[in-house]
Amino acid sequence: MKRIATITLMFAILISACDIIDEPYINQPINGDETGETVQKVLLEEFTGHKCPNCPEGAITAEQLHQTYGNKFVVIAYHTGFFARPTNDFPEDYRTEVGNDLESSFPIEGYPAGIINRTEFNGRLVNCNTAWPSATSEALNNVPRLQLKIDHTYTSNNVSVTINAKALCNIEPLKICVFITEDGLISAQETLEGVVENYEHKHVFRMSLNGTWGTQTFAEGAAVGQEETITVQGTIDANWNANNLNIVCFAYHSESGEIIQAEEKSL
Repeated sequence: MKRIATITLMFAILISACDIIDEPYINQPINGDETGETVQKVLLEEFTGHKCPNCPEGAITAEQLHQTYGNKFVVIAYHTGFFARPTNDFPEDYRTEVGNDLESSFPIEGYPAGIINRTEFNGRLVNCNTAWPSATSEALNNVPRLQLKIDHTYTSNNVSVTINAKALCNIEPLKICVFITEDGLISAQETLEGVVENYEHKHVFRMSLNGTWGTQTFAEGAAVGQEETITVQGTIDANWNANNLNIVCFAYHSESGEIIQAEEKSL
């Protein structure tokens, strides 16, 4: 069993409402901030589980960072490992093959664990939640090197996502991942104060539209202004709440693994 640090538990409950739109859903591209200017964004990949009593503290840290940085801060929560296994008391199973692949690929020693832009911070790739704020602040100081735009259609549980990537400087070969996450999942969670039966799980990784490691883009590298587009498709599980689903895409260097840009858009 992985070693966990004891942290004081806090809870933050946010309630949101979504408008319902008739099919088909056709959405315009999204990128950057409200002015349309490309901004640097940060991706937190969180590793968690419903039987991890310290993991809600990680979720609180992620929520605080989202409150601070808004849409510049993107989260994917992978439910993996021992703490994510279903039992009679924790029947929901949020585990995925992609999550398992990533947990096996990164040096995770304890939960809550998180990786900011797949970049080392203080000599470590994987850090506990106390390091996430400083790592995020450092990553956001980078000048944007890539613009990502998300365009998609969604009808009858089928989703097609087109990602346009534009180099803002000379960059190395990239890979782009397109993932689906879900908010508002209510199920049991172990905490330091006991089991919370109606805990809200957010940013839960549900599926990838192009595998664990994504699609090769700019195979020979790219010069300033060069663009490339990829399109991926998938079928959304009918049991998932489409109103709570998000498309998360991110681009990373094929060799170093560093994530240089991320985007998120509601389905």
